[in-house]
Amino acid sequence: MDKPSTIRAHERYRLKVSIVVKHSRSMCRIDAELWDLSIDGCRLISAGPLSTGEQLLIKIKGLETWPATVAWVGVDCYGISFHAPLHYSVAEHYARSFPCGSSEPGEKNGSIPEA
Repeated sequence: MDKPSTIRAHERYRLKVSIVVKHSRSMCRIDAELWDLSIDGCRLISAGPLSTGEQLLIKIKGLETWPATVAWVGVDCYGISFHAPLHYSVAEHYARSFPCGSSEPGEKNGSIPEA
């Protein structure tokens, strides 16, 4: 099992939103939850299975799709690296729209950016 790095290049926002993950080649769909978003990536919670290096498409219902790679694998969680960084304002918008403990846009439940 690969271990996630504890060094963060960019601010990570606490959030939780249900998403669909697709393998970029097979287009097999996996339901997951997106947590801990930064401009460079996120953490996914899913029964998977996913492997380090796999190419994915991350999709929040009604919003854009982000090409990504599995950077590390934990127990039912995965570190995801986006192919292109999100704009800071986009990451902040998603953090406000899907606060930790929420599954729907706009629910308020103490979303606080982590330093």
